[in-house]
Amino acid sequence: MKRALLFIPLFLFSAALHAYQCPAPAKPGEPAAEDALDCPWAGMARLMEENAVKGLPLAPVLADHAPGLAMQLASDKLNAGLKELWGESVNFDEMVRATIVHDSILFFLAGELALPGPRGKIVHAGMEHAYGYLFSLLPTKFGFKRARWVRDDIEAGLGFARGALGPSPAEGTLLANITCMSGAAAFADDAAAAAKLAKASYACGSAARGWKAPGHFRLTETVSLSRKRSVSLRTDFLPFTSVTSGGNAYLLVYSVKDTSRPHAVLVTAFPVGEGFVKNALNPEYLGEGKQVQTRYNAWVEGFNGKLKGTRSAAWVAGE
Repeated sequence: MKRALLFIPLFLFSAALHAYQCPAPAKPGEPAAEDALDCPWAGMARLMEENAVKGLPLAPVLADHAPGLAMQLASDKLNAGLKELWGESVNFDEMVRATIVHDSILFFLAGELALPGPRGKIVHAGMEHAYGYLFSLLPTKFGFKRARWVRDDIEAGLGFARGALGPSPAEGTLLANITCMSGAAAFADDAAAAAKLAKASYACGSAARGWKAPGHFRLTETVSLSRKRSVSLRTDFLPFTSVTSGGNAYLLVYSVKDTSRPHAVLVTAFPVGEGFVKNALNPEYLGEGKQVQTRYNAWVEGFNGKLKGTRSAAWVAGE
């Protein structure tokens, strides 16, 4: 009888180890393979998905494997202004045609952050693009979504200390530091958003809180959705001091200015190469009557499909 009682927990422990395996072996034909930088996040994602299937809570996985991240979520939960600086995102990758983050993980994160849960595929952009992407198991030709935070391309390119914009920062939280850094560029021309960011920035690490965006190009795509409402999709391209080992030369910050809302909101941020920026700013695609569509999984209520609008590029002076 004693042997049977001992056998059960050992079996469960073995199964948990198998689910947690990180990095996981690459599967034939997949466009990306996990490496050490994907851990412990990919392993945790597998454990959380397994717990969800079994009807078990997800919080213990975070407590066991990343208690520091649990503390970050608790801090962000109390900072309503920080979360209000983000728009919404679609939890679906159009290129891969697949869900990015498991719904159970997003519902769990939403509860930890005191945010509404997903509405179908629509989720809080900051929650998904920061914490959610850490737990994405979707391989793409650009790698895993978490790469932007676990690699040091952005930090090296913009002069931050290693880890300052990562999932285990010495100061601040992942979401707060990303918001302060991205908001420095996206909100420079929006007094209401800048004021809200200033109030919420107490949660940011000192480097991100005091950071000034360098001079950079901005692509603005504007459409009229009604007589009283227009939407501007703004893409800021912040130049790196040098091309990173990953071939990236800019940080892309995507934000939305909707006249139906009190201020602009962030959608995402990630590093891109020189060719990407040149293509985005190609004069051939600028001007009136051009095709405009939301990008990078952004969701804007009422913005359906591809619309005609104005696309313009301008230089934004640094501070």
